[in-house]
Amino acid sequence: MNFPEALKIYENSIQILKENQHENGGFYASPPGTRYPFIYPRDHSVDILGAVAAGMLDEAKKALEFVLNAQKPLGEFSQRYDADGNDASYKDLQIDGNGLVLFALGKYFEATGASFFDEMADRAFVEKHWEKIEKAVAFILMNKNEEVDLIHTINSIHEYPAYEHGFEIYANCACCAGILSSVRMGEALGKEVSEWKVEAEKIRESILTRLYSPRRRSFIKCIRVKDRNSKPIGYDAFASTVIDVDAVEYSPAYFELVSDFDIKIKSTVKRIHERLWDSEIGGLNRYPEYWGRNNGGYGPWCHFTCQLANHYVETDNMDMAEMYLGWVVDMAHNHMLPEHISTIDRFELWLEDYTNANILRDSKMTMIKNVRSHPKWNDGLVYVTIPLIWSHAEYLRAYNNFINKFGAGNSSK
Repeated sequence: MNFPEALKIYENSIQILKENQHENGGFYASPPGTRYPFIYPRDHSVDILGAVAAGMLDEAKKALEFVLNAQKPLGEFSQRYDADGNDASYKDLQIDGNGLVLFALGKYFEATGASFFDEMADRAFVEKHWEKIEKAVAFILMNKNEEVDLIHTINSIHEYPAYEHGFEIYANCACCAGILSSVRMGEALGKEVSEWKVEAEKIRESILTRLYSPRRRSFIKCIRVKDRNSKPIGYDAFASTVIDVDAVEYSPAYFELVSDFDIKIKSTVKRIHERLWDSEIGGLNRYPEYWGRNNGGYGPWCHFTCQLANHYVETDNMDMAEMYLGWVVDMAHNHMLPEHISTIDRFELWLEDYTNANILRDSKMTMIKNVRSHPKWNDGLVYVTIPLIWSHAEYLRAYNNFINKFGAGNSSK
């Protein structure tokens, strides 16, 4: 890995987070004038995690203030907001946002008080927002199916109901981790949170059993169910499973519900690497190409590649960690990271498919123009949405973990 370049990307990632945090506290998903000039609770929460990893606690607190104040009356967070905190959603509820906000808040609380919540922890901030935490947890549990002890969602991380409507793994892991974070904060503040702990453990157990396939030796994507209240769910109109490999099947470890050394995680990651590492470009794809929803062309994603780099760091596999993180370093352009990368052939194939099907939205035209005018087009590569703030946040976490574990410049490569 090119360590001098890796450090420059790290330093620029900090700057990019700072430059793309609105004065109100919200992190834009991508800079104004690009594809995602809004604050999405999912991206925003991961950006907070990146800020915490980089020691940017003031920025993290400001970002948490923004999103907690934007909570809706029932406890949920909108799909996206404008910079003033107004609901700017155009898609249905994405309940993983609730879990992510709580998980990010928990990480901020840990960072302000070290691992044991000592007297330095920002108790005042958590106490100030405790009612919002209660509402966020209550909303999650309101969407829990008692038959299977899993959280129901319409959309999740890929915003693709065809494969995510039901009991989806990323949403369940995020929500479970969010409740457990709330339990730890509550215990530190002397709150009564025992019922939350019981419910979170039920969800965790169901993730580890109902969303794991022993024969495949892998977690699975989703139990597809239309109605969260279906009883029994076996007679639901959607009743089926999505067993295709997906990068987010790593979520139980990403959200710290199980160790990276757990055999379920190690075998799942093996499957993800074997089936989603891009043989032409390198880097990690998010799901199989045949899903047919490959905006800008099928190809690898920087933030998913960083997530798996973290797995290999945690499991002391320096060669694989460097392979993953090194790819991200190599793909940076002017020390900036895109959402994902494709080839011109794949891009044009996607464009043909969407044009012929008459499903090419006007909002994609800016993306198409930016892709074709980017310098990497002349190298035969398609850089979709650069910079994406989420990519830089995940890079901050992965780079820090790598350097802390292995140091800089110890590789023979």
